[in-house]
Amino acid sequence: MHNPFNPSFGKIPPVLLGRKEIQEDYLEELDNPNTPYQTAIVYGMRGVGKTTFLTEVSQKLSKKEDWLVVDLAMGNNLLENLIDDLYRKSTNKIKKILDTLKGISFSAVGLQISASLGKPTVSTYQGILQSILMTLTNQGIHVLITIDEVKATKELRSFVAFYQLLIRKNLFVNLLMTGLPENVSELQNEDVLTFLLRSPRIGLSALSLFEINLAYKKVFSQSRIELSDEVAEMMTKMTKGYSYAFQLLGYLAWKKGKKIGEVTADVLSDLLPTYIAELEKNSYTKIYQEFSEKDQEFLQAMAMMDENVISVTEIRNKLGKSSGYISMYRRRLLDAQVIETRGYGKITFTLPYFKEFVNEMEKFKW
Repeated sequence: MHNPFNPSFGKIPPVLLGRKEIQEDYLEELDNPNTPYQTAIVYGMRGVGKTTFLTEVSQKLSKKEDWLVVDLAMGNNLLENLIDDLYRKSTNKIKKILDTLKGISFSAVGLQISASLGKPTVSTYQGILQSILMTLTNQGIHVLITIDEVKATKELRSFVAFYQLLIRKNLFVNLLMTGLPENVSELQNEDVLTFLLRSPRIGLSALSLFEINLAYKKVFSQSRIELSDEVAEMMTKMTKGYSYAFQLLGYLAWKKGKKIGEVTADVLSDLLPTYIAELEKNSYTKIYQEFSEKDQEFLQAMAMMDENVISVTEIRNKLGKSSGYISMYRRRLLDAQVIETRGYGKITFTLPYFKEFVNEMEKFKW
């Protein structure tokens, strides 16, 4: 039996929690011609399952005969790649219609543009894409474009601005993007892309601890690995609801438990250094590096406190800053999902062992 947990980023693990209802709601909305979810953005910190969410939606929607799904990667040539994929994924019937479009042809190497259209420009590709989408719309075919981990690059801004024009022409085209909270906010606040502010945001946050606990007990029981209720509860608390941590700890514990037939408190203790090291290497280092120096100072002040639930007033006194300054960086870190509120004027870290990680980063800082 293969390990049912998968801590690899972007892959759909066999054991998947907490997103089914959100996915079903989104897919149901796409069948509504007046849905506000024609353009939607999935956001959350690294490791919460944004790419997995996107992959699952893409796979499920691709099974429908009246849908084409194109997964685009951030980078150059978004329009060209979209055009090529739309043609490649179309039925033979649709391809025959597209082959009649004037000035273009498709071959094994991709889109070919006739000299009669002149030297290809962005406007050329926009015109071709519009013609293809009009053809698909007339045939009752809907298109979902997905873009993972968006950033406000020049090409993406141009692409999304043109996409807005396609919507206004009532074409059957939809856009689903994922991104880190700060990147999503930057994109939505672009002057020419303010329509994104009205687009629904699908936030992926912590998983239910109750569901994690049940999942651990169920999976280990099915695998005939002994796991007591007490140890399952310990494992659940060690994840703090972080999706990547749930997969990682499950993977490590299952691998060890399969060899010895059980997972005990001592086994978890032995696995803890590896668990923390993998969290730091594969997730926390990147998360931390993306924060500004002032953000990091705020986190360092939090990490130095003895308590796990920390008073904002204590942080203000520690840093010697004004209430307005503290409020601004508190809001930034709340939006980034690395901290959360715990009652009035109190905050705590959301990620397991992140406090210890921040203290280590400060200790080894040059």
